[in-house]
Amino acid sequence: MQHIRPIRAAGAQLWLVLLCAALLMTGCGNVAAPATNDAAAISTSPATPEISRDFTLPTLNGGTLSLSDLRGEWVVLNFWATWCAPCVKEMPYLSTVAETRDVHVVGVNFNEDAATVRKFVADHAIDFPILLDPDDITLLVYGVRGLPRTFVIAPDGTIAHSVIGQLDPAAFDRWLDEHGVPLRQ
Repeated sequence: MQHIRPIRAAGAQLWLVLLCAALLMTGCGNVAAPATNDAAAISTSPATPEISRDFTLPTLNGGTLSLSDLRGEWVVLNFWATWCAPCVKEMPYLSTVAETRDVHVVGVNFNEDAATVRKFVADHAIDFPILLDPDDITLLVYGVRGLPRTFVIAPDGTIAHSVIGQLDPAAFDRWLDEHGVPLRQ
């Protein structure tokens, strides 16, 4: 009987390894290997509102921005990187949201140097604030395990909506409309 336990333990470990491999192959990527846009984005609105966590990060232009500075207004908080293809694809749409909606779009870059991010922002004409998170603290606090990741924070400071993966513009616009996020006047 003593030889059965190691075999069962090895079998359990094998199943765990196979489960992890299956999850990775289905698009549940991590920040080191982001989900591709082939995988459908997962969009959720929490049943019980969760309070967003405040942070202060350096902006690309040398200042700082705290999430609490935007309290009382809608915020779209997007975690991204220049090497993440789905992140790059959704940037023009996020710029459109920033221009057309009464909402603050804020991008938090994942662990890249300011020069790389600055060149990307200039090349892609991004005009919303980009924050640098060199120690990835904000990424960890928000539980971001894959890029891109987007949170919608309501004026009361609660996380109203979350999207794992590349935004679907039609679905995201519909959510914004249904939850009263106004167009700019």
